[in-house]
Formats: sequence, C-alpha cells, structure tokens
Amino acid sequence: MRGKTPPTEPLTSGERRNLLIGAAVVVALVVAGVVAWALLDHRPDYSRSENGCVAVLSAGTMGGQQQRACGERAREWCRTVADQQDSFSLKVRQECRKAGIVG
Repeated sequence: MRGKTPPTEPLTSGERRNLLIGAAVVVALVVAGVVAWALLDHRPDYSRSENGCVAVLSAGTMGGQQQRACGERAREWCRTVADQQDSFSLKVRQECRKAGIVG
C-alpha cells in the first residue's frame, strides 16, 4: 500500500536515509546562510565618521549620547564649530576631518 496517506508502515531504511540526507542539506544551507550573512554584513557603522557623515559621542544628561549628521547638515555643522575652541567643538572638528569634510 505505497502512497497511502498517512503512511501506516514504518519508514524503510532507504526512506530514512533520504530523510536524513534532506535534513542534513537543509541544516547545511541554514549554517552556510548564517556564516555568509555574518561575513558579508556591510551595514554602515553609524558610530564612525566617514563618507561625508560626522558622528560625535558626547556627554548627555542620561550618559553618553551620539550626534550624527550627513551631507549638507554635516558640512554646516563643521563650518559652525570651525572657530570654536571648547572640547566638544574640537571633537566635532576631528570627526569632520575623518569624514573628509574639513582638511
């Protein structure tokens, strides 16, 4: 009575082997996918200043806070702090240089 739904007989050794091979292939594909995702994950790191974006970590009322700007907002931020001498402005200028905005 092959093909009966649901099957009433135990699986044969060949069917068990095929089932194990299929499960092993699925597990291997999942593991390969996880490894590829971990190795090739190229999301931007928002904590670094680069590619025209400026990120500065500073003290805030609830601890450290990150301020970030990109594009024209970053260029304006860098121009604003160019002549200031406080420690935060010095940090911003340093990050502006890293982002390639101020030479």
